[in-house]
Amino acid sequence: MDRLRLMETFVRVVETGNFSAVAREERATQSSISKQIQALETLLGAKLLVRSTRSHALTEAGKRYYERCRQVLDTLEEARVEVQRTENDIAGVLRVAAPVSFGRLHIVPRLPAFFERYPQLKVDLQLDDGFVDLVVGGIDVAFRVGELKDSRLIARRIGTAHRAALASPAYLARHGEPQHPRELREHQCIVYTGLATMNEWSFQDEEGAQHSVRVNGHLQSNSSEAIRQAVVEGLGICYTPQWVYGDDIRAGRVKPILTRYRLPPLPLNVVFQPARRPSLKISHFVSFFAEAFARDPDISPMLASEDAPHDALGRLGGFTAR
Repeated sequence: MDRLRLMETFVRVVETGNFSAVAREERATQSSISKQIQALETLLGAKLLVRSTRSHALTEAGKRYYERCRQVLDTLEEARVEVQRTENDIAGVLRVAAPVSFGRLHIVPRLPAFFERYPQLKVDLQLDDGFVDLVVGGIDVAFRVGELKDSRLIARRIGTAHRAALASPAYLARHGEPQHPRELREHQCIVYTGLATMNEWSFQDEEGAQHSVRVNGHLQSNSSEAIRQAVVEGLGICYTPQWVYGDDIRAGRVKPILTRYRLPPLPLNVVFQPARRPSLKISHFVSFFAEAFARDPDISPMLASEDAPHDALGRLGGFTAR
């Protein structure tokens, strides 16, 4: 059987998550798809997938092989598009991952302008506040808010998210407004469990002294959307990227507190797999959003001194398309 065909089938099984979906795509039987994967494993002499009755998981060899297959298929697709497109056409499907609130507030509203500029591109947007594995999810590019932990990824720093402590006027009217970080111990603080430090909130005063306080409250959540609604409803104080509440602050639904103190900012990066060269579609997508964020009042442009140390491309101007 054609090896390229086997590679394409394997990639689709990984990216769809099951054999039956690929069988439907190819108008084949599930058993024929399974036999193709078995034939590929025999050809390679390595186990690629660990199967169960309802799902499968990539082996370490499978992860490495998937990355290489994806790179080969992307290169072939780029070659096809390059031959068929005019000079200014960028085409294909771009798989993008982002946190839920960030996607809702800062990606989706900008997509009309993006599609107007690149009408041949399609975006498959995956929103999730949890960790997204780019290999398993078949993701081309992901937005990450916060310090990067996976050093295997290629990253570009495209902005800085400033944080704030916020509460609704109704909450402050009932419980009073804290004037020092240590007073947060006496308040209902809503903890975002996706934060690395969770209930340990840090502040810096005007003299540069650090203040770290362990907070508590009735509510914690892994959903930034749920926490936003809880704060607006007056359930407590949050410690958050300010862009989540930009419209709420301007409308007076929430109010920044402890404004004399500086909260550690969060880097905003885009990342992609090292096995994937920065294709034209990735390059143009990232450049578009980097330009947009540079004009966003809720996101500060990246300063030269803030450049991500592991940014393999290391250029503010964008990825180099090869």
